[in-house]
Amino acid sequence: MNDPETSFRTALQERVADQHPDYARISAGAISAGSRIRRRRRITVTVGAAAAVGAFAAGGLGLSQLLSTTAVDRAPLGAAGAPSASASPSVAPLVSGQRLDLGDGVTGVVVTNDEAKTMEITVQAVSGLAGNGTGFTIVLSGPAGAVEQKWSNDTLLEDYPGVRIATEGARKGLVDKVPVEQPPGWTCEWSLIDDKASCTSEDGGVAGLVIRPAKDYQAWSTSPDKAGPGSGAYLTEVHGDIFISVQSGEGTTDAELETLASSLRWTD
Repeated sequence: MNDPETSFRTALQERVADQHPDYARISAGAISAGSRIRRRRRITVTVGAAAAVGAFAAGGLGLSQLLSTTAVDRAPLGAAGAPSASASPSVAPLVSGQRLDLGDGVTGVVVTNDEAKTMEITVQAVSGLAGNGTGFTIVLSGPAGAVEQKWSNDTLLEDYPGVRIATEGARKGLVDKVPVEQPPGWTCEWSLIDDKASCTSEDGGVAGLVIRPAKDYQAWSTSPDKAGPGSGAYLTEVHGDIFISVQSGEGTTDAELETLASSLRWTD
């Protein structure tokens, strides 16, 4: 038997559907449109070979050797070869020496951030959250296009909050580490090879950070179209060889943008 109150609410909603918008549906659609559509990959991890970890930490192994000696961690497979439906949506903390099979021919070797400093790698992206990836760098290897997809459009920064994503080779961006700390209430995810960060506030506002060479500061600081009220951007001061422009996004007011720019703190 139908609950009278539920039936009444249903009938009422149908009666006024053409007069008032369905706010729940509109809200859900707006949130969906404002989010990047990413494929969720669930990865379970195990500890790599202890001997390989020790040798790498002591400087005795290069990345290629580590790739050939550490265990590969894969998502559990069902009888048909597909990921098991019982796989946990959460992943365990990373451990130096792990090798992750990320699919599409891409593998990731886990090293500590201190170990990463000794390697010829480029940090491509950095998570702005603390979590199970804090203190670790995942160095990706594989086909160039697939590797780029993993650090730019995959879910590694979400699966391992706090992690850094790197690729083999020399740096191409202006800096080799995140240059500023964002103020409380903001979370930023960096793509260092592009010299950019995407930041989100607790109330859903969006802003972008762009690292720029100091030689461009004069042009930016004196142009009303590039910085200041009404331009959609504010600048930090020059710090060494760079400065940062803070640029508006959806849901961010001019005042919030100015406050964010003035609240960034250089990390060195």
